Amino acid sequence: MHDMDGVRDDGDDAETALRRSLAPRAVSSTRSRQLLEVRGSEVHGRGVYARSDIAVGEPVLTFGGMLVAAATVAEELYAMQVGPELWLVSPPGSEDIEDFMNHGCEPNLGFVDGSVTLHALRPIRAGEEVLWDYSTSMCEPGWSVPCSCGAPGCRGRIASFCDLPASAQERLRPRVLAFLRG
Repeated sequence: MHDMDGVRDDGDDAETALRRSLAPRAVSSTRSRQLLEVRGSEVHGRGVYARSDIAVGEPVLTFGGMLVAAATVAEELYAMQVGPELWLVSPPGSEDIEDFMNHGCEPNLGFVDGSVTLHALRPIRAGEEVLWDYSTSMCEPGWSVPCSCGAPGCRGRIASFCDLPASAQERLRPRVLAFLRG
C-alpha cells in the first residue's frame, strides 16, 4: 500500500502524475464539509447533499485515501479505480464524505479535468443530492451493478466505462478520469 504522505517516485509516469494530483487535495476536506453534508437518500440509504448553492464549474470534492494495487482491494472497502491496476481506497472504518456519494446516470458532478476532483457540471441548489457517474472511473470488463438512481435517462445498470456503448463513452469522455481519456 501507498499512503498519500509517503509518495515515492518509482519511475512510473502515470502513477507519479496521479500521486502529484492527490497531494495536497485540490479541495480540502474542510471545504468539502462546508459545501456538503451526509444524510438519508432515496437513491441508496445515505447520500451527500449540497449545504448551499454551488455554481457550475466549482470544484466540490477531491477524493482521498490510499493508493493500492487492484489485487489488494477488499470487497468491503470503499474504493474507486484511478488507473488500469490502481485503486484509491478509504482507510477501513473511515467515514469520509466521499464514501457516501451516490451514482447518478445524469449526475451533477464530474471529473472535468481528469483528476480525482469532482466539479459541478451544472448549478446545484442547496438541499440537492450531489451525484457522480461511477462509470467515469471504472474500467474492469464485465463489471456492473443494478442502478437505482431514478433519473429519466437511467441506464438501468452501472457498467464499466469500457463496456458502455461507444456513444455513451463519447458523451461521458469529457468527465472521466485521466486514465480513461485515451
